[in-house]
Amino acid sequence: MKKLLSVMILSLFCLSLAACGQGKKEFSPAKDAAALRDTEGVFATALTQIEQGTACAPYGIEESTVTGSAVFGSTSSAEELAIFTFSSQEEAETAQTQLQYRVEDRMEELRNYQPQELTKLEKAVIQVRGASVLLVVAADYGPVDTFLEG
Repeated sequence: MKKLLSVMILSLFCLSLAACGQGKKEFSPAKDAAALRDTEGVFATALTQIEQGTACAPYGIEESTVTGSAVFGSTSSAEELAIFTFSSQEEAETAQTQLQYRVEDRMEELRNYQPQELTKLEKAVIQVRGASVLLVVAADYGPVDTFLEG
């Protein structure tokens, strides 16, 4: 029931974003990941790159649908950055749902282990642009918002 409600809320959120997001270009995994990683203050911990084949599994994304990716994670915090591109917007929207599940699962995992990280996860940004999707779990969301507006 929890996942069904999450999917319904996420679907409504996607529809509202689709009306606002017209005209924004798709995410470029290498370029946009580098821009976010190089922006001071976004991430408080070092991020390690994760190969596409390894990265798809924890996100619940079928690797055969991915045409490009840039995925980075932290070994000491909830911070992460993932950008995936697909052949179609439908595949990106399916991945968006999987990324939302990932955030929910991480919140459950860290609730007792690293409760100070929950704030970062509660503010996680998941956004679809065309056939691409972005997930950011950051220390500071101000620069992330600026990046997404630009």
